[in-house]
Amino acid sequence: MGKMLRWVLCFVGASAAELRIPTREIAPGVQMPVISIGTWTEGTKGDDVNISAIVGNWLDLGARGIDTAYVYFDQKDVAEVIASRRIQREELFITSKLPTCLGRAATRYFVEYDLKKLNTSYIDLMLIHAPGLPGPLGGCDATWEVLEEYRAKGALKSIGVSNWGPGQFEALKHQVPPAVNQVEFNVFTHNKETEAYCKAHNITLEAWSPLGDPARTHRSIFQDATIQAIADKHNVSPGQVALRWILQKGHLVTFLSSNRAHQAND
Repeated sequence: MGKMLRWVLCFVGASAAELRIPTREIAPGVQMPVISIGTWTEGTKGDDVNISAIVGNWLDLGARGIDTAYVYFDQKDVAEVIASRRIQREELFITSKLPTCLGRAATRYFVEYDLKKLNTSYIDLMLIHAPGLPGPLGGCDATWEVLEEYRAKGALKSIGVSNWGPGQFEALKHQVPPAVNQVEFNVFTHNKETEAYCKAHNITLEAWSPLGDPARTHRSIFQDATIQAIADKHNVSPGQVALRWILQKGHLVTFLSSNRAHQAND
């Protein structure tokens, strides 16, 4: 873990050759970067310049994990930025997400939509963005069966979920277990029951909002005396402390920033 953190906690201005984010096996033969860049930010729908900054700067730094979703409406823009960098597909790790559990036909539509818009023959990790509700369309069992089919064909390398708790996992009928559960997880907001369940069932936990959400929780890592004291002691930023806390637990992280210096520093 120490070696991994030395790679992850890069300094401002790190070059592409210096930024090498390690990976973790999330499913048999599937290695995922421990940190990915998220592409959604409120109010930036259709803003090519912003997506270019988010993804372009990340790729230029040498990082390769990208996290998008159907509801971000940015897959085409993400694909264009990737194409402009001429990076080999096998070097990238692309995560996308279905909106929710919507039955077999809708699931096939969303998977095919993402494959087309992302201009790729496969997606490394496909998540169900939210659990949804049981209903006439078959609920999550039907959606999961379709994801398993696409995984068997190689169009999805791994499959998982987002924002799930133990109850949703226990109710899911599956042949292939979920590889990842992407949930809100940071020093201020984290569900210990979900964390324990994922660990017990070999489900990789990936943190979204790893630096917290001050607008919603009214707490900021940049104004927390304890976090600042730790940062000062180790000569790092509060953001690095917050991310390291998650990584030391063995979890993965997706975060959002369009600023190259912030991407490198975090």
